[in-house]
Amino acid sequence: MRRKCSSCQKMFAVYAHIPDQQYCSERKCQNKRRQKWRKQKMASDKDYKANQCDARKRWCRKNQDYWGRYRDEHPHYVKRNRQLQRVRNRRRDADKRQCQTIAKRYALTEKKTDISGYYKMIPADEQLIAKSDVLLVKIDLISNSYPNYP
Repeated sequence: MRRKCSSCQKMFAVYAHIPDQQYCSERKCQNKRRQKWRKQKMASDKDYKANQCDARKRWCRKNQDYWGRYRDEHPHYVKRNRQLQRVRNRRRDADKRQCQTIAKRYALTEKKTDISGYYKMIPADEQLIAKSDVLLVKIDLISNSYPNYP
């Protein structure tokens, strides 16, 4: 029987002892299959995920100088990573600027649903100086009939 590979989309002969085979025997396709299995396993099995995390931590403790050696031996990696980091920094900074100008309508609903209570309002420019202009305000929840309000 022949079937189309889920990774490379090429036709391949299915092994008789693996009737549900979805991937051909090419190395990259098998790696894709293993990667997919591991991702599903990490999402569904907390013990497996914890074991993998512990193994990674043990390896990192045992090989603390790995990345320093790698960077020393692969200068092209360092150069490329620095270029990509500049791009990531620009993107992050642009996202920060955009977030500062956009109000988050339901930002409080995810963290705390009951906002009633007494609060001190302090002018932002005077937070670290004397608090002479502190206002005590009371906030009461009037209605939770707003759309998307928990």
